[in-house]
Amino acid sequence: MIYLQTYDDNNPQKIELTTCPPKLGGFDLKLPYYYIQFSGPNSFRHFPISNIVPKNLLDDIKTGKAFLVLDNALEYFYESVDAIYADIVHKESIDPKQIVFITGVPTMMEYIDQFCSNKKVEQIKVMYFSLFELTGRDTFIKSMDSQPLKKKIKYKKKFLNLNRRWRWHRPLLVTLLHKKGLLDDGYVSLAKADDGKGWNHAWSWLSNYYRGHKTLGEIFSNPVIELPDMYLDQEDLVTNRANHERSINKYYEETYFSVITETTYHENVPFLSEKIFKAIAMGHPFIIAGSPNTLEHLRKLGYMTYGSIIDEGYDTILDHGDRMLAIVDEIERLCNLDKQELKAWLVNARQIATHNKLTLKRRKNLIINMN
Repeated sequence: MIYLQTYDDNNPQKIELTTCPPKLGGFDLKLPYYYIQFSGPNSFRHFPISNIVPKNLLDDIKTGKAFLVLDNALEYFYESVDAIYADIVHKESIDPKQIVFITGVPTMMEYIDQFCSNKKVEQIKVMYFSLFELTGRDTFIKSMDSQPLKKKIKYKKKFLNLNRRWRWHRPLLVTLLHKKGLLDDGYVSLAKADDGKGWNHAWSWLSNYYRGHKTLGEIFSNPVIELPDMYLDQEDLVTNRANHERSINKYYEETYFSVITETTYHENVPFLSEKIFKAIAMGHPFIIAGSPNTLEHLRKLGYMTYGSIIDEGYDTILDHGDRMLAIVDEIERLCNLDKQELKAWLVNARQIATHNKLTLKRRKNLIINMN
């Protein structure tokens, strides 16, 4: 059991795993298997399978006596499928039926169906692993003494928006919040992170990407906005915060909704990360700035979204600029609820939040057979 950490092409690492892989429930693997967790499409170029898997077990995989389990549930890359076929199926002459691919992308089968149809190849076995529900349960345990959506109406701020890496939809959102004068209504983090980017990088990318968009093109044609670094519970935005830390609890308690900037947005790949399940565990209503139809896939897992009290029409808007504008308009509306409107809003919000916390606590089948 190993992890191929290849985010940095200049420093690929093969890491021995000390914990067991997930139980592959939903799929009865009665044969032995070799388990590899990998970072992305470049992993098997750096570390060919024939150099990793012991020869006797590789022979068993090739002769149908064992499975090769490839886990990429931490990431959202459709291109990992291309790499599996190019670097493993073809180069190593392994039957696709002997490969189990674990993904965290709920739409992965759409991509695989199209890929296999175009290439006229047999499908690998695919399982969806809702990995980040596990970190959500960790949040649930660490926040049992926390009480978001408390009954009193006065909140220090209106919303919480946590950002670390400068994925381009995050500075886009913060820019639009700034333009509408909404930054003071929320707890917002956005500062130097491990990707080394900042406002100059963001402005350059966004101005190029949205130059043809009527509203955003005008905004990004102006000189770069240089907002100060924004920190909340700590100034370290380099360390990955997938696991919950109690220092953030108070920001949930002092606001009545989250604006979640998911891992994906412009990529058109729905992805449900720990960011969503932290809000669910905290009992916090949410707007998700993610790829189109992200909410649909969350509902398929049994969770309720807040369509009765939040206009979720933004989630089906395909144009990335228009979707973000709709998101910011809804943030503005929620920030402007008067005392009576907020009181009624919170009654409905608590009901949905309670359902979602119970769903998170009780859900058992986190690994789903997709084909």
